[in-house]
Parts: sequence; structure tokens; C-alpha cells
Amino acid sequence: MNSCGCFESTLHYATPAHGGWGVVRMGMLAPESYQLFICPFACGRHGALGALKQGLKDRISYYYVDQSDIINGYDDLILNAVEELLRVLKKRPRAMFVFVSCLDDLIGTDCDAAEAELELRHPDIKFRMAHMNPITLGSDEPPPIGIQKRIYSLLSKQPERDGGVNSIGNLVAVDPECELHKMLAQEGVSGLRHVSQYQDFDKWQEMAKSSANLVLMPPGMKAAKEMEARCGIPYRFFPVSYDLDMVAEQYRGIHEFLRPNTSAAYDLTTDRQAAEKAVEHTVKKLGKLPLILDSSAVVRPFSLAKALGKYGFTVHRIFAQEVIPSDREAFEWVTEHMPTVEILQPEHNDIVKFDRRFPDSLSIGVNAAYISGSEHVVDLFADEGLFGYYGIRRLMELMEEAADTVIDLRVLIEDYGLVV
Repeated sequence: MNSCGCFESTLHYATPAHGGWGVVRMGMLAPESYQLFICPFACGRHGALGALKQGLKDRISYYYVDQSDIINGYDDLILNAVEELLRVLKKRPRAMFVFVSCLDDLIGTDCDAAEAELELRHPDIKFRMAHMNPITLGSDEPPPIGIQKRIYSLLSKQPERDGGVNSIGNLVAVDPECELHKMLAQEGVSGLRHVSQYQDFDKWQEMAKSSANLVLMPPGMKAAKEMEARCGIPYRFFPVSYDLDMVAEQYRGIHEFLRPNTSAAYDLTTDRQAAEKAVEHTVKKLGKLPLILDSSAVVRPFSLAKALGKYGFTVHRIFAQEVIPSDREAFEWVTEHMPTVEILQPEHNDIVKFDRRFPDSLSIGVNAAYISGSEHVVDLFADEGLFGYYGIRRLMELMEEAADTVIDLRVLIEDYGLVV
């Protein structure tokens, strides 16, 4: 762990502030779905407690396997556990995710065969075998990507298209106040759909009727690719940005994607001016207050650092476990043009020394605030609800609110909840 742009693979440390969205909560986005975990007790304890704390206990069950099950294999136990669970559930789910743990990567359960057998026995339920295996975080399909693929695989190809557009990858729907909605409406789009807007499984299938997918977060890319192949819905990647010029470029890209070779129907001038004014006001208010950025708060922390640095903010530190591909260019820009910025890995085992305390700072992200001991905190996770010029304005508002408030980190972390 260092501030020279180098990243190490070490034993991981997870802070109490490491809450928010895990694969369980992500999977719960699928309406009328249920989850069953097949795992040793130690693997399930954290998730079970987290589900209780976040009010998800009515949609999740655990089947604990012991040492003899592991040695002998538990393919049949998966089938038996599902049968037992369906007998006691008060409401029959429309979809069920059956999770196996890291251990299964070594055992090699035939998950495809188990999934096929379950759907043969219960044709009214869509089953998806899934993996809770943090050991694959460095692979091309870590749990956050795998669960998104499985969520959207539940959408069936529809015989016709309508005028809707989906947002994929983002865990929270784009805020209704965002100008993206107005822009899409004037482009003739009937609505911007997101999985969180649905409670009915059949109604949710209308997302498969949409004419296009806007991928707003990197973990949604593979899901969108599969939807294009399976449902014929084209996609483009427009990651959340807090750079005024990049936002303008993205809106041009969205228009060209949806309505090629036509003139833009919506004038974004007023929205940009409002964002510029908000940035100017916040820079003046915060002055030289040091900022600490957290990759749990924004998916692309180096892109945010670049934007804030160009605006005139004082970026002091960035917490990021790695550099994702869509943030690589900004990372290189930051290391070249902002050489005094510290770059630290939040899960590095040296973090337990807590020798980087910096109370007189503003952290964008709870994890960074806990590690640094920041007195001022923007409580944000994964850019939730933010996009475009609205996203910039809203972030400025949150930063000003944080600067005016000395936070009680213990209370904030308790409210944050265990990650599941």
C-alpha cells in the first residue's frame, strides 16, 4: 500500500464501514425472488446477520453443510434443500437464486445440472445457480458482475419492442430530478426503466421490450452483452461522470445512440449552467478543506479526483483497491498532474495500523471516513441515483451539507449495516 500508484495483493482488511451492497442485496432487486445459500456455517453467519439488519430475512434461507458433506459432495443436498424450502415457504417465488460459496470453486459441483433438474421439477420457478466467492474478485467475473448477469438472465425475449430504455448496472434508479429523464422524453422515449421500480415479476418482463440499454455502471456490462445476444437489445456504456465536459459528451453520445443522424431535441444549456454555478459556489465555500475520495462512494474515484482538481478543490487522498479499466485514463492523469495526492488501498492489511488519521477533512464515502477519522462525511455509495449535470449539482449539495456538519461515525456505520 503506497501513494505512488502501485497496488499490492495482500491479506484483506474489511472495516466496519464496509457496508452497502453485496451480492445478496443486489440479487434481491429481482422481483418476487428468493435466495438459498448452500455453505458452511462460518460462510453464512455474516450474510445472515446482515440480512437481519437490513430487513431481508424473509427472502433468504441458509442450508449449512458440514465436513462430511464437503468430502462426499453435496449435489443431491442442493436438490433436497430446495424441496424442503419450497414446502415451508408461505409464498411460492417466481425465481430462486441458489448460491454456493468459495468452497465450491474447489469441489466443483455441477451447478448447470442442478439448475436444469430444479427447473424440470418446478417449471413455474426460474432457478439460477450463483456464486458467493470473493476469491474471484480479481477475475473477469467477480460476484458483483456474476449476480447482475443472473438477474437480467431472468428476462425473457419479447415478441415486440416499445419506446422504453433501460438503465443497467446502477443499483439505484436515476433520480427523477435528473435532466436525463427530460432529455429522453423529448427524444421520444416512453420511460427510463430500472429493475428497482418493479415488485411484480411479470410486469418486470417489460424491460425486455425496451429498445436500448444504457449501462451506467461497469458491473452491468456483461449482463447487457448477454441481453443483446438473447433479447436483441443494443447497449452503450455511459459511466457516471462528474466532469462537465464529459457529461456534455455523454449526452451527445446518448442522443446519437438512440436517434442517429437527427438533431438533438432537448437543449441542455440551462442544466449545464446550473451545474457550473453549483461547482463555483461549492469551491468557494469549501476553500482549501482537504477532500478524501472513496471507491465505495463513487465507482470511478480517479475520474472524480480529476474533475474536482480541475474545478479547484483540494483533493488530498484517494482510497481505491484497484484501478478499473474505465478509470485507468483518469488514474494516469491524476498521478501525473496531481502528484501530491495519496493513493491508498482500503483493504490493505496495513490499514489496521490507523496511522493515516486526518480528522480535519471531508470524506466522500463512509469507508474512507472511518479509516481517516474524517469529521465531515458525504454518505454516498456507488454513485447511487446520480447522473449527468444533476449528479454534479447534487454532489456539490452533499459536499456543502457535509462541510456544515460534524458527523458521528459510530451512528453512521450502525445505520449503514453489514454488507450482504
